[in-house]
Amino acid sequence: MPGPLAKLISHQSPDLDTSGSLCTAPDSESSGSTLSRRKHSLAFAESLPCVLYECNADFEFTYVSENTSELLDLESTELLGQRLLSEKRIPGEDLILLSKKLAELEQLNKRTSLLHRILDRRGLPFWVAHSLWRAGLANTTVVWGCIVPIDYNVRLNISEQTVISRFVHKIGNHFQLLNLVINSLKRTIPESKETLMLQETVEKAIDLTRGFSDYNQVPTCWSRVELVDILQTAAVTRRSSFEKKGITFDNQIDASLDEAAIQADPYLLEQAIGHVLQNALEATETGGQVTLHASVKYPSDNTPAAIISVIDSGCGIDENALTNIVTPFFTTRKNHDGLGLSMASRFVELHGGILRITTAQGKGTKVEIVLPMEAEKRSCLL
Repeated sequence: MPGPLAKLISHQSPDLDTSGSLCTAPDSESSGSTLSRRKHSLAFAESLPCVLYECNADFEFTYVSENTSELLDLESTELLGQRLLSEKRIPGEDLILLSKKLAELEQLNKRTSLLHRILDRRGLPFWVAHSLWRAGLANTTVVWGCIVPIDYNVRLNISEQTVISRFVHKIGNHFQLLNLVINSLKRTIPESKETLMLQETVEKAIDLTRGFSDYNQVPTCWSRVELVDILQTAAVTRRSSFEKKGITFDNQIDASLDEAAIQADPYLLEQAIGHVLQNALEATETGGQVTLHASVKYPSDNTPAAIISVIDSGCGIDENALTNIVTPFFTTRKNHDGLGLSMASRFVELHGGILRITTAQGKGTKVEIVLPMEAEKRSCLL
């Protein structure tokens, strides 16, 4: 018998018979159009590229959409009455993670999500994106879920933050050991071209590793911050570099930004703007100009957005390079790691914004950052 989720999907009212896969009224004066809409609603749910299910308070399946066979290689009948937390279906380490996520659903109307593996009939794993929602329905506590299989190639492109952090830490230890060996060599043998080249190579590798570690950062604590403070910090920090190179730096922050707040990780957002300013600094020759302009715009839906532009009078970017300019490690400059603009773009996107670049060779480049001024309230992740 379909559970509450199936009833909701089919727009069923309490007086409808649920004995079949299609809901029909006992006193049959149902219009053909109403029945048709219910058929269409249920068929639509079953054709979605995701598995929908419902569990009771003990996390036992009471409803599973029939597309389970196609998407998960499991029959829905195999799952009905079984527990969501089953080692037969989920590997042990993933089961621990899922159990922790379920513990987050102590209160009603709480939601959580995770990536984990599911075992098919052969006992082979595949990855899924899994969202869960705890709700109260007709004086009963239920858990609704949605499972979406992840393509293997997509899964390969998902960065595991903990693995990357451990890798950076491990390789950093090796670099420290190499530096000790180099310093020891300098004390025991005459300085040579080879030892200088070795030290330079190690230093470049350390810088590259540090840059990759910075690129891989994620927001750790969201807070309500004044955007103008972040802009001023990024500008003041780098103003001396512009003066030293003989570049005019024009800071134009519109009054519309006064007291304009944004939900952000202030460190990462300042870093994003700083990388754009640094890129403009390096692209502009002595005697040139860089302008930082920022204002608040109100599109047609009256939702405010911050528009931050950094405009330089540099050499511009070649059209062939423009399509790859925010790709990590892509660079057209000697002795650069190619992470500056790609890091800025990534950090902006983590804040729900977008980074756009327009350029004209020989005339300069404009990097525009658009950020939402109203964002869902977030809490610290650590």
